[in-house]
Amino acid sequence: MKPIRLGVIGLGLIWVREHKRSLAQLTDVFEIAALCDLSPSRRTEAAADFPGVPILDSADALLALPDVDAVLVLTPIAFNAPTALKALQAGKDVIMEKPIARSVAEGQALIDAAQCQGRRLFVLEQMGYRAADTIVAEQLAAGVIGDVVLWERVIHFEADAAQGPMSYASTPWRKEADFPLGTLFDGGIHLIAQMGQIFGAPTAVSATGRKFRPEYGEFDQVSMLFQYADGVSGMLSHSSCLPPTQNHFHVHGSQGILLVERDSVIIDIPHQDAQIIDLPTDDPRATMWAAIVASYRENRTPTYDTTRALTDVAVLEAVDRSIKTGALVEITRD
Repeated sequence: MKPIRLGVIGLGLIWVREHKRSLAQLTDVFEIAALCDLSPSRRTEAAADFPGVPILDSADALLALPDVDAVLVLTPIAFNAPTALKALQAGKDVIMEKPIARSVAEGQALIDAAQCQGRRLFVLEQMGYRAADTIVAEQLAAGVIGDVVLWERVIHFEADAAQGPMSYASTPWRKEADFPLGTLFDGGIHLIAQMGQIFGAPTAVSATGRKFRPEYGEFDQVSMLFQYADGVSGMLSHSSCLPPTQNHFHVHGSQGILLVERDSVIIDIPHQDAQIIDLPTDDPRATMWAAIVASYRENRTPTYDTTRALTDVAVLEAVDRSIKTGALVEITRD
């Protein structure tokens, strides 16, 4: 199989911190054929890193290149879907950063365009590939705590300030968010993907939101209560500015409780010794890229496919509507 000639649109932090390194390990599969960014300084850095590769200042110019087979879209959220749509219409395969779009309608248009053009469309979401989440789901399906009744998760954090100027929170488009909900729609969609991996898609949600900072979108903290078709409920609190204390992930069952820690799962059944299962320390980004490679080589659909990507957006769209209406909102993709 000849290397796939890849054009990269957007050379910001996610490229520098993650995907540039990942693709450096996959040179037998992907050949960097062109790069583009609006920033002159980023183009200068790219020229030094990829001598002889066209470095462009326009996505349209890159998409016009006949020797680009596929495009890696790493633009701000507001431009992700429009750029991916242009790439599909130009006859390119698309590998794009999450989320697939800012709305279900926008995401469905991408999926329809890929099908119409006969092109591949992949969404990069590493939380769809964690071995630890697969183990948790398997334990719950095996009935280790009886019937699942309720899961509750609190995840509060103070962004990634330790990274300084390399912090995702330093990005101007995140501070002046042109997408719903704020940081929940950006980084928080990882949690929605993770809960979907373990529990499947919810059927309805009730949510509230609070704002504490003048920047970073509409809400700084969102509380969500999910309902599932099998009667399970889920409670999630997400914030990128509240103190990161007492974060937890607990699953309550009819016979006991399952506590998910960073590197282990604790199964606590009354009147029994707690059972501890060690969780693997894997690299879900590497697994994600391996799934995309397998899709090309073996025509295999990756675990986190466009259906799941669109479902995650539908969940967040319903969360946004519930906050603004005060109502329980059914989660649909229509």
